Amino acid sequence: MQIERTAKRATTPQKGSRRRSPASKTRWLIARDGTGRLEPLCVRRGSARVLPVFSFEEEAEMFVRLGGYEGDGGWRAKESSAGELVSVLLGPCKDVGSVALDPLPEMLKDGTVGLVSIERGCFLGRLFAREGLEVSRIPLDSGPMGTSEKTPSTHSAE
Repeated sequence: MQIERTAKRATTPQKGSRRRSPASKTRWLIARDGTGRLEPLCVRRGSARVLPVFSFEEEAEMFVRLGGYEGDGGWRAKESSAGELVSVLLGPCKDVGSVALDPLPEMLKDGTVGLVSIERGCFLGRLFAREGLEVSRIPLDSGPMGTSEKTPSTHSAE
């Protein structure tokens, strides 16, 4: 038996494609403009708050449409860097218990969102490691950082 190697062909992405490259660190949140600041969408898994995070803009937009958030107060897909995700999880979403990675809206209703969720501190730790930041100086599981902050919206699938 003989194995032949063929040269890899360069492929070009489709024109107008908004997908990120595999090496990109961009993620997508669902958010709306709150009073003077961005308000991320958080959902409920039982009594715990969960922050949905998406790999692609199209996935976040699909969640907005299929989840019924399209006409509900200006929710939209928002591109977020690793630094912005850290800021969200240490700021307005400091009480979130976990991050759901690329969830489908049905997962909230049938209780399977836990299959695509990662604990908040673990998610933050991985973000820090990926960015080459020191984790020991950051309060990954900190309590309230101040009482004057407005809590972001939480929506429950009922």
